[in-house]
Order: sequence, then structure tokens, then C-alpha cells
Amino acid sequence: MTISIIGTGNVAYHLGKRFLEKGVKINQIIGRNPVHTEGLARNLNTEFETDFNKIKTDSDIYIIAVSDSAIESVAQQLAQVIDNQIVVHTSGSIPSIILQPYFTHYGSFYPLQTFSKESLPDFENIPIFINANNKKSENTLIALGKKIANNLHPLEDDKRIIVHIAAVFVNNFTNSLFQIAHDILKKEGLSFDILQPLMLETVLKIKNHEPSEMQTGPAKRGDLITIQKHIDYLKKEAPQIVPIYELLTKNINPNIEI
Repeated sequence: MTISIIGTGNVAYHLGKRFLEKGVKINQIIGRNPVHTEGLARNLNTEFETDFNKIKTDSDIYIIAVSDSAIESVAQQLAQVIDNQIVVHTSGSIPSIILQPYFTHYGSFYPLQTFSKESLPDFENIPIFINANNKKSENTLIALGKKIANNLHPLEDDKRIIVHIAAVFVNNFTNSLFQIAHDILKKEGLSFDILQPLMLETVLKIKNHEPSEMQTGPAKRGDLITIQKHIDYLKKEAPQIVPIYELLTKNINPNIEI
């Protein structure tokens, strides 16, 4: 089984590294930026191409790992040069049917993780959500997935977007809250490091319990005195955060009158 990867970002990088590590043949890296494309290809010990008219057409699977807004444009270009191979994208929010006008065999190969160059992902535990427009292609994608991970889930488009919504809450929104906490402490000359044991303990608790069971804090207790102290401080020092604080407080305890 051979693959080509289209894209040079974090998802392309980490998927490529994992495929290489597990002995999957990477036929080619395809990208727009010559420097980035060649750099990733060298990292993955393979060839590269920036001209779609010159790409290799003998890969079994083409993985489109680009930004959501670029997927269809890439598909249009790719459809001009390949015919009967499987083409997938790696997006959590774009339906795989976006590929239908261009390919006979298509689907999605979505690893549910936040990727950065600085962090090595644990592919043994990362969920990978797979779907395809026919059973043969789905089985091929599952076989590919099993080469790099143990946590595979066939999942249709309408369910994958739900997973993506939930992921935005636990990752993107949570990280934004981390930034708010970081900025509050920094303003007072305090280190964000003092919160890390609390952050880690919060995550460890919900590994084995419903989040609602583990909820603590002034909103949960209905502690209006503490809540008002927090709001008074924020109104003075970070007024843009007040609506966020109030919204989350009401979400935890809808009966609170702020």
C-alpha cells in the first residue's frame, strides 16, 4: 500500500512521520510552497512535487491534509491527473461528500488530536475516524489506519461534525481559557505554572468520572459573595472577560442571579 500526502502543515508532518515509522510507503509529498514541500519530503525520505500535472499517479491513497478552505481546490486539481485511486481529507468539519464530484473512491481520515511541530503525538491512543463512499474503500482505509493506530472508528459525516464540535470545546475553547488565566496572573506578576497541578488534576479526574460529578467552585456552590468579588476585579482589570465569566457561571449553575 502506497500513499501520497498533499499538504505540508502539522497534520501532514505528523501523519507522514508516523507512516514512515510504521513502514508505510510514502510515494510523494505534494505542496504549493517549494521550500516547505521539499523540507517535509526530505524529513520523510521521499520525493516531492509542487506541480499537480507532474505528480505521481500510482499511489493507492491520496491524503489531502490542507486547511478546510483549500480542500475543494486541491481536489479539483488532483482530479485532473488521477483516476481510480482513493482520495481522503483529514478535516473534522468538512463532509467527505465534498470530494464526490471529483473522485470515484473518496472519504475522510480524521485523527482527533491537536498537532504542533513541538509535540510528539501518541498515535497509539489517538482516535482516527474513517469513512468512505463504499465498503471496499472503507476496508482499505481501516487497514491503513491499523498500521499507525489502535483506536479506529468508522463514522459518517454527520456524526464526525458532532465530534468536531465537542473537540472544539475541550481543546480550542479550553486553551483560550488557559490564556485568560495566564494573562490574569501575568498582570499581577504571578507565574502560570502555579495552575498546572490544578489543570492536570482536573483532567485526571474526568478520565473516570462524568464531568458533572467533578464540578466544583463558587458557581457550583452558589457562592454569590465570591462570584461578585471575581466580577468586581475583572470589571476593573479585564472588563472584556466579564461576559465570559458570567456566561460560564450561569452554564454551571443556571439558578444563579448575577
